[in-house]
Amino acid sequence: MVGFPLSTVFRKIISFSNRKALICLLMAVLPIAIRVPALRFVPFPSPWIHDEFSYLLAADTFASGRLTNPPHPMWVHFETFQEIFQPTYASKYPPGQGLFMAFGQRFFGHPWFGVCLSFGLMCGCLCWMLQGFLPPVYALLGTLVAMGEFSLFGYWMDSYWGGAVGAMGGSLVLGAVPRLAKSTSASASWLASLGLIILALSRPFEGLVITFAAVAGLLWWRHRLGRRLLDLFAAQVLVPCVLICVAGGSWLLYYNYRVTGNALLMPYTVHERTYVASPIFYLLPAPPEPIYRHEIMRKNWIGWEKLYYLAARHNPLRIVLAFWDIVPFFSSTLTFFPAVVGLLAFPRSPKMRVTIGALAALWAAMLLMKSWHPHYYAPGAGLLLIPTMYSLRWLRVRCRSAGEAAILLFVVCCFFRGLLYDSIHEYKTRTPTQQDEATNEVKAVSHKGERHLVIVRYAADHDPLHEFVFNRADIDHSFIIWARDMGDAKNRELIDYYPDRRVWLLEPDSPQLRVMPYPQQPLADARGSVETLTLPKGSKN
Repeated sequence: MVGFPLSTVFRKIISFSNRKALICLLMAVLPIAIRVPALRFVPFPSPWIHDEFSYLLAADTFASGRLTNPPHPMWVHFETFQEIFQPTYASKYPPGQGLFMAFGQRFFGHPWFGVCLSFGLMCGCLCWMLQGFLPPVYALLGTLVAMGEFSLFGYWMDSYWGGAVGAMGGSLVLGAVPRLAKSTSASASWLASLGLIILALSRPFEGLVITFAAVAGLLWWRHRLGRRLLDLFAAQVLVPCVLICVAGGSWLLYYNYRVTGNALLMPYTVHERTYVASPIFYLLPAPPEPIYRHEIMRKNWIGWEKLYYLAARHNPLRIVLAFWDIVPFFSSTLTFFPAVVGLLAFPRSPKMRVTIGALAALWAAMLLMKSWHPHYYAPGAGLLLIPTMYSLRWLRVRCRSAGEAAILLFVVCCFFRGLLYDSIHEYKTRTPTQQDEATNEVKAVSHKGERHLVIVRYAADHDPLHEFVFNRADIDHSFIIWARDMGDAKNRELIDYYPDRRVWLLEPDSPQLRVMPYPQQPLADARGSVETLTLPKGSKN
């Protein structure tokens, strides 16, 4: 009774899914159409992770019409994580995520709209990729499964940390492989080249790995089909690739030049040389310890980040075991078994061999890193969907109408699992932060036209992950400037630099979050050291 109507629905989906371009557009619009109206119930996410603030700096910079910001004369007071302050003030990350967020900030009033747009485009690109490996109906259903796996309320949508942009680029590169294997498609060349540039602007290392794997798979596949490899140098393939790669590569080199002064030097490299005490690849030797001007930064890079590096060098097996921590993000309990079955049951299929090769290359590259997060794997986000949908396709062949009903139920369960589970799990970590609370407290006592400087003083046991000192691109014109406590003498230098600002002292580690006027007079203790006099809350400067 259940199988028959569901089987009828399945056949209608087959008929509709043959409109490939329309389906890709629909898959791009669907997550946006669901998530934007839900802002009423699940509002804009609050940034929490260091990286998110860095991406927000990039977005604010680009939205202001600049590629970077001039170094600030008092930059040592504003030093923070995942940003560079010399030779210019900028995010350390490649500009892809920041450009999308800048689009949202400039045209829709908030950077999150750019994140939402990138997630929608990612889903459209995933659908296009799957259409190259699978019949249209399974590409459509696989994209719906992906929305559930990555979640419309998960951190790729509901944070500023990234993921969707890299997945978009990887999907375009991988989706071109089966198309170029069978013909010299100009459209596939255009989209693959665009994907290459997106990867270079978002996840350059992982993008390079997935690109090499895709090229190797393409050459092997064409050889297997008996097609000439030289046909890939035909004008309709080569010209789009050259035009897009030269244009995109030139812009990226110019961006590096504007930020670091060297077209071949990435902001990421400048940051790692300046602040980081351990390389991202645990096989490399540790560099000399950088000079830290703030103890909280030393605590993060020496006492936390370096522990991952040392633990990985001591026992590389922990890297393999820790890798499984990110697998559930891409393959939940529902999809893991079909994915494994697909990988094991169809190893002779050229499509599956290319998939396995790309998976192996990306996983091997990630196992060289001291730590990772799901968005590191973003360029290969759609790969596990291919064996999953292969298994469902086999189920339909073997079980016919009952199989069609089972497939629809499976897809519905995956899709709604993402809506119900991750929306609760992720949203609880995206509630307003302590910085939001401090900002609101300052706003509550602010007079019209007044601007503020907040000096942040941490206790010795403060957690570096709970950071307050992040500023906008144009520091001097910000409503609130956040600065680190550097002792009364240096603090006075900063206060004198901003004579028109109301100055506050924030002590995040006190029993209750306290924002109080910065004391006018230092108080010397018996040992001759200088102590800050804490004034009652609400008193005037």
